[in-house]
Amino acid sequence: MKKVILDLKGMTCASCALTIEKALNKKSEGAKAVVNFAVERAVIEGEKIDPDQLISIVKNTGYDASLIKVEEENADTKKTYKVNGMTCASCAATVEKTLKKVAGVENASVNIATERATVVIDPHIVSEREMAKAVSNAGYELVISHEKQTSREDDFSQRMKTAKLKMIWAWAITGPLAIMMIVDMVGMKIPYFDWISVIVAFPVIFIIGYAPIRSGLVAIIHRGTNMDVLILLGVMASFATGILTLMGMKIADYSAVGAMIMGFFLIGKYLETAAKGKASEAIKKLLQMSAKNARILDDDGKEIEIPTESLAVGDIMVVKPAEQIPTDGVILDGDTTIDESMATGESIPARRTVGDEVIGSTVNQLGTIKVRVTRVGEDTFLSQVIKLVDEAQGTKVPIQAFADKIVGIFVPVVLITAAAVFIFWLLNPSAGHGIMVWASSFLPWVNPNLDALSAAIFAAVATLVIACPCALGLATPTALMVGSGKGASEGILIRSGEALQTAKDVDTVVFDKTGTITSGTPHVTDIESEMEESEFLKMVGSIESYSEHPLGKAIVKYAQSKGVKFEKIENLLVRPGLGIEGIVSGRKIFVGSPHLASSKGITIPSSVQKYGTEGKTVIMAFEENGKYLGMIALADTVKDGAHEAIKALKELGINTVMLTGDNEFTAKSVAHQMEIDDVRYNLLPSDKIKEIKKLQSLSKIVAMVGDGINDAPSLKQANVGIAIGTGTDIAKEASDITLVKGDLWGVVKAIKLSKVTFQKIRQNLFWAFFYNVVAIPLAGIGLLHPVIAEIAMASSSVNVVTNSLRLKKRSID
Repeated sequence: MKKVILDLKGMTCASCALTIEKALNKKSEGAKAVVNFAVERAVIEGEKIDPDQLISIVKNTGYDASLIKVEEENADTKKTYKVNGMTCASCAATVEKTLKKVAGVENASVNIATERATVVIDPHIVSEREMAKAVSNAGYELVISHEKQTSREDDFSQRMKTAKLKMIWAWAITGPLAIMMIVDMVGMKIPYFDWISVIVAFPVIFIIGYAPIRSGLVAIIHRGTNMDVLILLGVMASFATGILTLMGMKIADYSAVGAMIMGFFLIGKYLETAAKGKASEAIKKLLQMSAKNARILDDDGKEIEIPTESLAVGDIMVVKPAEQIPTDGVILDGDTTIDESMATGESIPARRTVGDEVIGSTVNQLGTIKVRVTRVGEDTFLSQVIKLVDEAQGTKVPIQAFADKIVGIFVPVVLITAAAVFIFWLLNPSAGHGIMVWASSFLPWVNPNLDALSAAIFAAVATLVIACPCALGLATPTALMVGSGKGASEGILIRSGEALQTAKDVDTVVFDKTGTITSGTPHVTDIESEMEESEFLKMVGSIESYSEHPLGKAIVKYAQSKGVKFEKIENLLVRPGLGIEGIVSGRKIFVGSPHLASSKGITIPSSVQKYGTEGKTVIMAFEENGKYLGMIALADTVKDGAHEAIKALKELGINTVMLTGDNEFTAKSVAHQMEIDDVRYNLLPSDKIKEIKKLQSLSKIVAMVGDGINDAPSLKQANVGIAIGTGTDIAKEASDITLVKGDLWGVVKAIKLSKVTFQKIRQNLFWAFFYNVVAIPLAGIGLLHPVIAEIAMASSSVNVVTNSLRLKKRSID
């Protein structure tokens, strides 16, 4: 599967985006394309897609495109490096042979012309520093440099400057002309004003306004329609009246009006571009957070400073108080507190010590720490967040499909309406005259003395330029941009517009227990066995040392603290949701839940119920022949704020359910403590999926909250999958929404964010439809001057974007 992301240029409205999307879906076989007007990008997914072909399709449609990136499955093992010091083909061959000899390098190819080495590696075996050292020993330099992520913010900034410059030039010329037009209208005749109007209007319309004029012409040539077609026809008709006046025809001269229409259109474009830039500034803020330099220990243990992009996995960083941590890693030495607010939205610094993960770009506060680099470049937490936000902003909210259908027919309908208006005023001058006489009493720009042709042009041009498909096209993506950016700043990562729309309707939230409601770091409290405790721990710990489950890890940690040495295991078999089995010292041992023991015919001791009522989880051990060996009870503390978060969900009218593989007594104890509405226990992973399906069969909209990796099947089955606090490797999670913190308040915030964002989308769509439904008829009956119509059109787009920006101030606490 391949994903191609293109940067698009030349789009001016939602109709343009729809035209490109239709062309890509029609002509790129087997591919699915989504074009987002607000972010000016196309995302195409498919198995056999060629970036060059896709760019050609866009260009043949009349727009421009450039490649941002191509993403392929398993592409992370292929890397390219700059190689310095090569002077001939022999040098390239030497470097290539050297790289191929390094363990973990599966293939290498060195190009002397580009001075680059392309290697396919196993990242679990070889590090970049090892390859660089090998090449250095051969007399050359392999440059480790991970390109810093860029975003469309730089492009938005440039476009804003261009739009501002065009606006200034347009009004530097049109401003004096507008004053002269007003003076001429009040009776103070200006000599040669007709000539002045045409001459001054020409550069504004055809030079400064070249982009929309060209876009409109290209759309017509390609038998398409967009907003620029409306502007083109409106200003061309206005300018043509000036030419006809100079040729001696008795008609009102609207050439100056044409220049003013273009001037206000360019003001609108500038304000729209600026507002769109603000809507997506969340990514820009994230990019600005990255550290520029890093201090690492060299081979001799000396501190050296290098650019952050030159860091490699395995490097040891030294981070002093008040410094940013350059990239993701694990603390090897030191104890400190770290300000992680940029990642989690949590203002209180977090305590971190040896063995804890730290996030790049967060701020070390107290002690000096040594950190081993675990991720660099695009693999870092910050890069993953930027990528997720970027991708989410490029998706579509399902409700946008309705707006897209309207946009698809909008411009043709407006063209037909404008033609009908023109014909009506031309063929029914008496009816039109009556309207103008009536309106002139309260609208100073309505002139009842206009001839039929002038009145027809007046009304038709106003109809053309007041119509605004942009407002419809911007209604959903701008709200999604601001909403997803706000979410990222709060540690809530939304992966798609569909997830955002669905989350607002959630009426049932299903929680996993371990690691979701509880901290996920259980500890051993009781051991019952007729064996020597050390021998029992050796047997159970040996098997659990192969487990990834938090309970297994807790048992292993406890056994190690008692100095227990583990045995080698044979025929290991993990039973998901039940336990684990293997042969220890020739004996086949089962370690798992009471449910597993019961299924094997083991009598469950009464103490299991006692521990369960205390909120403890029991792990039992027994032999294949049915001999009971003992049990271990573990306690897992409930997370701070969990009860309050579940209470807040109830206040929102949401039903709460807990699904767990734990026993009945423990499950009910935790559910009672948390005041959860319903609880299901002794569940296997497959059972959890069935329970979610049952709820969905009752027409419930279900959100599942759990571990993004271990609970992946359940998260996928739910209407909205919410992964909670699974560390820094967020890319692997099978979730729709990721909560960076392990705090259940994030679930409440995510649902509230969905509600307020969708509220803005509804408002935007209402005003966009309401504006066009009211404004077009008013223009058609001659009540709106073309210049006022253009001001209204520009204002409608800006209003939609600024309304979306108000989301930033909405509280979701």
